[in-house]
Amino acid sequence: MNKDHDNINPNSGEFILEGLKQLGSDIKQTHEFTFWLYFPEKELAKQAREKAERAGFQVDISPPLKNIKDSQWLCLLFCPHIPDKELLDGISDFCYKLADEYRGKYDGWETRLEIPEGILSDDFIKSKGLARIDLDELSDI
Repeated sequence: MNKDHDNINPNSGEFILEGLKQLGSDIKQTHEFTFWLYFPEKELAKQAREKAERAGFQVDISPPLKNIKDSQWLCLLFCPHIPDKELLDGISDFCYKLADEYRGKYDGWETRLEIPEGILSDDFIKSKGLARIDLDELSDI
């Protein structure tokens, strides 16, 4: 990965793929990617959804959060696939263009890590120096 962090696009296929590898995700498995976009108006979000659906994405839109200044319509694009640099670059380009076309903002992506076969999840978590969160304990807060 390029060591000059100022020149790295965190939405590029190279960055996504390298990050998944560094975190130990099995990039030979299908990953459930979600791409986040925001739009200022419901109609613009609907138009973006229609275009993304025609391109093959599953899409959900949600209204702005109440009582949050400058909150916008959320448009989530879902795309399950095996990570591939060119494909991820193409999706990022599509998201940037979709946001530009409908006066929105492309805010990035997310996916869960796919644990390599034969490794128990607790062993994987420990090997990466991560911590398991007990959701029951969080409910007491």
